[in-house]
Amino acid sequence: MTLHRSLDEGALGMAALHALGALDVETAREFESHLQDCPLCRVEVLTLREVAGELAFAASPAEPPASLRERVLARALGASPRARPLAADEPARLVQAWKTWATGGSGGDFAFALSKDAVWEPTGAEGVEARKLFVDPANDRATMLIRMAPGASYPRHRHAAAEECYVIEGDFLVGDTRMRAGDYHRACLGSTHGIQSTENGCVLLIVSSLHDELLAEKTR
Repeated sequence: MTLHRSLDEGALGMAALHALGALDVETAREFESHLQDCPLCRVEVLTLREVAGELAFAASPAEPPASLRERVLARALGASPRARPLAADEPARLVQAWKTWATGGSGGDFAFALSKDAVWEPTGAEGVEARKLFVDPANDRATMLIRMAPGASYPRHRHAAAEECYVIEGDFLVGDTRMRAGDYHRACLGSTHGIQSTENGCVLLIVSSLHDELLAEKTR
């Protein structure tokens, strides 16, 4: 590893993971070797261990989400977090990331979601990521971009309000209809989508409810 003159986001992330004992054995061994030569990282780890020790007694025990370690480690290493398939007992919020989003308003007459500030959030559906554009809880609406990797699919779900979908790029299979860039689809309140998928990957503009219901059955 590089000897640091200053700690960037990746170095800070690795130090945090090491202080928490969240690195795998091989990565931890390599980082321990790096600490012997890098005083900045060494001080950061010692400081974080002290803070972590104090925090351990300040909060009630809680089980972290199963995806947390993978997401933090991927970000520290500069990689895009890889989403996981939905587990049978996993809460819907891990797949429907928008259920955890705060309001997206700007507090004025205009709201912006600039591409330079884009954050893509992994979901529990493998290969599916979401980007928040605007959230309006009062009207139960979320406007978002959905990015699906080639071969990815999204679970069966029932709509708590009308949903609108516009394909920006790629291909998107809804039932027996294969949508392509420029195609639009609307699903009414109470309707049910089967498993939706993409062959070559896609980017979608979605306007939907914050309270859609995931369904256990995974057939179209």
